[in-house]
Amino acid sequence: MQIRSILSLALPVLLAACGDAQVGSDYPGESLLTVQGTIVNELDEAPAGPVDAVLVWNSVTSDTENENFPVRTTVTGSFPASFTLSIHEPPPEISLNDLGEIGLVDSRVGIATVEAALSEDSAGEGSELGVDEHHVIVYVESEMDEDGLWSNFFGGPLSPGFHVMDVSPREPGGEVDAELQAAFDACNAEATTEAQRNACYGYDVKLKIRPSAGGASTTLTVRMAPSEDLKYPDWH
Repeated sequence: MQIRSILSLALPVLLAACGDAQVGSDYPGESLLTVQGTIVNELDEAPAGPVDAVLVWNSVTSDTENENFPVRTTVTGSFPASFTLSIHEPPPEISLNDLGEIGLVDSRVGIATVEAALSEDSAGEGSELGVDEHHVIVYVESEMDEDGLWSNFFGGPLSPGFHVMDVSPREPGGEVDAELQAAFDACNAEATTEAQRNACYGYDVKLKIRPSAGGASTTLTVRMAPSEDLKYPDWH
C-alpha cells in the first residue's frame, strides 16, 4: 500500500523577461507563507514566452489518476534571477489528501511542487519547463496525529499551516531506502491493530520528506532543463 495523493494547486508567478514586478492592485491580505526562489535556465532554447513559477498541488483520485487544481497567488520577481511567492489562503478543500478514505482519522494534508511553466494551465500537465527538485510545499489543515501515517511520513507531527520541506529520493539499496525500510519494518513489528499497521505505510513512499532547516527562509531553486534531465519530487 502506498499513499496516493499529491495536490495540484498551481500558484503562477508571472516572471517576465523584462524583470518588471508583477503586483496586483488589490491587497490580497496577510501572507500565510512567503518564500524566496530563483529560476535557473539550462534549456538550449529560450522559452516561447514569459515564464510562470507555479506551485502545483496534485490530488490523486485513484492509484493511476490525479487531478490538478490551479489557483493564482501573489508573486513578484524578475526572470530568471529571483522571485518571491506569497500564499494568502489554504488550498481548495477538494485538493487535500484525506486519510479518512482509507479508514484513518488524521489531518488532511496537501503537498505541492514548485514548477516553471508558460502558463497556469500548462503546469502539472506534462508541459512544464522545470521544477524545484529538492523541495515541496506542505499544507497541514489541523492538528496531526502523533502516531499517524502523516507523522511517520514527515518524521514527526507538523503544526497546522504551511511548511517548506526538503526531499531526498529513495533509490533501491540507497541510504534513504534503507532508512525508510528499517523504519517501516520496526513500525510494522510493533503494530497490534489495523490502524497502527496502516499508519506504518507512511514510510512506504518514494521520497524522504523532512522540514527544511531554514523553514520559510529556505531559498527554492527551480531548474529549467529538458524533461528527461529533471527529477520531479514524486512522493506518492
